[in-house]
Amino acid sequence: MAARLEERVLAYLRDHQGAGPREIADALGEPLTAIRRALARLRDAGLVARGEEGRYYAVAYAVKGPGPLELRRRVSHRLGPDCEALAARLEDLERAVKLLDERLRRLEEKCRDKPSQ
Repeated sequence: MAARLEERVLAYLRDHQGAGPREIADALGEPLTAIRRALARLRDAGLVARGEEGRYYAVAYAVKGPGPLELRRRVSHRLGPDCEALAARLEDLERAVKLLDERLRRLEEKCRDKPSQ
């Protein structure tokens, strides 16, 4: 049941980057404490990151979206020695890095354009 909540939280964050725990809890109709625990598990798994002011973001691997079993396993356990799987995973990671580079570029532009106070 916890993995199901984690999947819902991750899906919400994909569409609402920078959401806070209370916003997520309200949107999903779940108790705030359950959302906080799910976010902690997702952060420990490397699927979300906590930003400024307690806001959460789906990170590169999470952009594609893990399946239910992937929430419980580490990357190295899923890949195994299969060379084709490794090559496909590498391509996924390269695409994710490009997405992150683009997000970083937009954030830098936003910060540059913001007047200092």
